[in-house]
Amino acid sequence: MDRAAAELFLASLFVESTPERHEALRNAAKGARSWEGLPESLAAHGVLGLFLANLAAAGIELPAALAPTLAARTGEQRGADQRARLGLARFLAAAGRQGVEVTLVGHSALCFELYPEPLRRLGELELHVAPEHLARALRAGEEAGFLLAEQALPAWWHRRTHTALTLAPASSFLLPLRLATRLHHPSLLLTAREPEVLARRRRVAHEGHALFLLEPLDGLLELSVALARRAGEALLVSGRRHLLDAAARGVHPLRLDLLLDLRTFLEARHGDLRASEVLARASEWSAQPALRAALECLQMGLGFLPGAREWSRQVAQGLAAAAPPAANGSAPAQFRPDPVERLPQWLRPSDAFLARHQALPSGGGPRALRLARARHVAGVLGQCALAGAAFPLAVVARLLERERRRRLWADASTPQRMSDVNDAWRTAAARVEQQKPLRPRTIALPEDTERVAKYPDRYLG
Repeated sequence: MDRAAAELFLASLFVESTPERHEALRNAAKGARSWEGLPESLAAHGVLGLFLANLAAAGIELPAALAPTLAARTGEQRGADQRARLGLARFLAAAGRQGVEVTLVGHSALCFELYPEPLRRLGELELHVAPEHLARALRAGEEAGFLLAEQALPAWWHRRTHTALTLAPASSFLLPLRLATRLHHPSLLLTAREPEVLARRRRVAHEGHALFLLEPLDGLLELSVALARRAGEALLVSGRRHLLDAAARGVHPLRLDLLLDLRTFLEARHGDLRASEVLARASEWSAQPALRAALECLQMGLGFLPGAREWSRQVAQGLAAAAPPAANGSAPAQFRPDPVERLPQWLRPSDAFLARHQALPSGGGPRALRLARARHVAGVLGQCALAGAAFPLAVVARLLERERRRRLWADASTPQRMSDVNDAWRTAAARVEQQKPLRPRTIALPEDTERVAKYPDRYLG
């Protein structure tokens, strides 16, 4: 994809329409000569539906050669979104019968509220459950048609290493789910206390089943941390060229759907979020670097509407004033995509992190900090040693569980279970069709003089 097509991609990333944005989109469409790489990249970033809706609102006609491909890709995205929603509803129903509280986290947590219709792909769902409810959550997954794959490590391994557990679907009408027992990996060095974060969450309903979402301030920081963790700080703070590179390639660490979520969230909710409260909550989380990098990326790459622009400027100034000075004049590295890459930072946290994480008194002095650092390093080395020693046991346990997992897959693949999922799919598809708005068709007839001139009545005379 060339630069002009990438500019067209970025110009279409908005939900709240304005005349200025429509004009910028039309100008970008005029400059884009080749649209060949757009369908694949738009589908990979999950924003194909939004792209087509904004083009239609701006009065831009699709190239005739590309329209069938975009229509097919849109159908695929709509089907994937429907499968994800069906799988979530089935899992929530089974989790309710098992007495498990489910919290939707990750990059899909805000999709239910930010977009009036499935304009953005829901994607792989990440669900948080309490560690003591993991066994019941797995039973709920088996009941709903989500099982551990034969090559997956046991659940206790993921719980000990604080990693998400992927549940594979037994039916092609469902998409995989990810179960996590912790909101964040310890190597991210976040100081948010999970019981307090979970106590602030909101209860909503999805298809008549209970579902929890994070409180808006926590959701904003969670989205910023997810964006920084996936991309790394080098791709967020280096200007607009990385956004163009991400738009030109479907597989890229910088996720444009996450940037779209953050932009849409701030433009819709900035009036309800005080800058002082955002700064205080970011300090509580120790997520100032992630939020600062995400706001800088949006300000330089996509921009905001006037109200959200002033709000983000105030928050950015507060974050810059509270940032610790770096030795070389640049922002310190804070995030890496892989926990192994974060190990050096995990072993050498800042004094502020230690004081907040271990609740040290303000006048503890250097001795208290040295003891806290020694305890932290010992804990990190202990977790690494536990993970290394437990890996061979996890492999052996996976071999011992092979026959049981095969029996579970055989039971989930029976015709009765498959027909249950098929009936649920047909019911959900029929409900979606009934909810579509009816758009009456209009026929534009030519004027009388034009009709007489172009279409004479040859049967008279």
